[in-house]
Amino acid sequence: MEENQAQEGLPIPSIFKSTDTGAPLERCIDCDYPVLEGDRYYMIEKVFKRYPELNRTEVLFEYAICSVCYEKMKDAMSQESMQNLSAYMMQNTDFQKLQERIEEKPDDPEHWLSHCLIKGTSKEEMNEYQMGACFKGDKLATNFMPPFMVGELAMEEMNALLSKETKDEMDDFMGEHFGIPPELRKDLILI
Repeated sequence: MEENQAQEGLPIPSIFKSTDTGAPLERCIDCDYPVLEGDRYYMIEKVFKRYPELNRTEVLFEYAICSVCYEKMKDAMSQESMQNLSAYMMQNTDFQKLQERIEEKPDDPEHWLSHCLIKGTSKEEMNEYQMGACFKGDKLATNFMPPFMVGELAMEEMNALLSKETKDEMDDFMGEHFGIPPELRKDLILI
């Protein structure tokens, strides 16, 4: 990854800022590394739940995780889970559609996140979905990975591919950082 490409990226889109404050997330959830000031790439992930009867969408949780901790989290996944997820993503991800949305509106990352990367389902049609993107400093690092959105059906399918060992690791992460017990975690996948 080239340093100058990331620094020339778009500013952090509002959808990836703190729901509570509207400010950028500043620290890695796992090691407290200052992601805005540091020289590491980092991921921001947010999980949303829509309540159609109330006509509102809530953020269930959001976090930033630096590249060092992200790699540790990936390394904790079982080999079986990694192989299953990799094969699933290769077979099911529609990168062409995502590329078309990016080319349509190259300066509008929120437009890029209008459909599930895997199923193609519109965000408006889903009750649960998660979004993620890679950043460096206060810039979107699209040279590494474009922002993505994954819907509930794809999350369920990916969850079914995970080994018990990997599910236990994810449950520990969710419990430690968000206080979410395993029985409530359901089909959330840390991508």
